Amino acid sequence: MGFDLYGTNPYNPNKAVKPKNLDWNEKHSQDELTKHFEKVEQYRKEVVGEYFRANVWWWRPIADYVINFTGCVDEEDEGYWHENGGHEVDEETAQQIHNQLQVLIESGHTKEFQDKYEKERLKAERHNDKVEKELDKFCKSVEKKLGKTNLAPKDFPKEDHEKWEQIYNKRIWSASYPFSVDVIKEFAEFCRFSGGFRIC
Repeated sequence: MGFDLYGTNPYNPNKAVKPKNLDWNEKHSQDELTKHFEKVEQYRKEVVGEYFRANVWWWRPIADYVINFTGCVDEEDEGYWHENGGHEVDEETAQQIHNQLQVLIESGHTKEFQDKYEKERLKAERHNDKVEKELDKFCKSVEKKLGKTNLAPKDFPKEDHEKWEQIYNKRIWSASYPFSVDVIKEFAEFCRFSGGFRIC
């Protein structure tokens, strides 16, 4: 799952021509696909406000950072930033987000936030590694007890499945959501030149 953001009226100073979409009902050679995606990539480099994409793991920290520190997202709109429903951000707000992110970046806030955030995330990763080892050890003990191998936890006896869930629920999910100053910079530039955007 990912989040695709589309600029409403992206700045295109050199009048770059957007490549036509391929007809995915037709069969295309590898060479055709390669050339098409190269053209798309080149267009997006020239028109940086046209498109921004992040998978769910990267997007949630971006959205949270914007919501919590720019003051540009109304409280009633916060939930839409975590949905693929096509929420629209107008041009003025997009520009304000860019401006506020620039202030946060230049002041060192974003770097300080990244350092603290990543320190906690890596700590959570190490914790999850221990949980994985505990899960592996428990699964092997259940298989040995039942005399079976390659059992999925859903096939464990009820008591063992409940124990597996108890261990599994020790995981810290924030370990999966990284944060980077560079990604915030990229998003800020997208906002600056997007002319407003939709979150899809």
